[in-house]
Amino acid sequence: MLWRIISLVVGVGAFFALPAVLAEFQLFQVCLIAATALAVLGLVIVTGLAGQISLAQAAFVGLGGYIPAIIYTQFGVPIWAGIPLAAIVIAAVGFLLGQLTLRVSGHYLALATMAFTAIVQLAFIHWESVTGGAVGLAMPTLELFGISYTSGRGLYYIVVPVTALLFCIVYNFLASPVGRTFAAIRQSETAAEAMGINVLAYKAAAFAASGFLGAIGGALLALLSTYLDPSQFGITQTVYFLAVAVVGGMLSPIGALIGSAVFIILPEFLQTFQTYLGLVFALLLLGFIVLRPNGLVSMLATLRRIVPSRARGAR
Repeated sequence: MLWRIISLVVGVGAFFALPAVLAEFQLFQVCLIAATALAVLGLVIVTGLAGQISLAQAAFVGLGGYIPAIIYTQFGVPIWAGIPLAAIVIAAVGFLLGQLTLRVSGHYLALATMAFTAIVQLAFIHWESVTGGAVGLAMPTLELFGISYTSGRGLYYIVVPVTALLFCIVYNFLASPVGRTFAAIRQSETAAEAMGINVLAYKAAAFAASGFLGAIGGALLALLSTYLDPSQFGITQTVYFLAVAVVGGMLSPIGALIGSAVFIILPEFLQTFQTYLGLVFALLLLGFIVLRPNGLVSMLATLRRIVPSRARGAR
């Protein structure tokens, strides 16, 4: 309990201190990490924790950006109201997708969710009167209490608290019996069914959670980029989210945050090798798949065990 209080105090202190010490671009990077982590968190739940291979995350993220923008331009619904509304709708879509596809598994499930992503992307491209077609759609500015949030510094006070709140909710959710049920399903669906668990319902719920978090993350990413490009929401983007989750750690929510930080910050240190950046990330991903399938989170957990034991040995 004491550590939780200390962590909370440190976190709140860091939240208010960062704008004073970081430049505008650096705050934008922090926001980008937070929003990406939220999008990846949905994938961690459905694929890492519930054990279902989903290639639908880019579609959820894209819908999370497009729906608030569309209902603002078509009906005048403010962005601050459109984002949660879109998240609820996309959670329902995720639940229905789960119900329709979860009677299949493995690579068949991957193909079904990949088809869903392809259909959504095609809708973004060809429904020109609503989505702007291949040209894309401008993301309206977020306004709250008469204040417009446009810069990285302004959006920081929206993106980071929303991300922190949802991460806390997910952590508490995973510590509950529902989280333990997901773990049981991941380890053995047959054993879970024998225990009386409604496996299909829980799988569909995992897809709903993935859709909700992906939608919020997508909306925040759209606010940061200010523009929605349909080419950003295809299979390639889903693979990117999967890579972030694998490198960070697919079995832990914090892995989404760590992986996002690596994929967003590392290019800044490798600007000299921009031509080979794709190769660097491919080798990085391959290395983690082969050597550290549980990602950077498992490395940090190992270090946390080793350091105290060595300290005790030194005494």
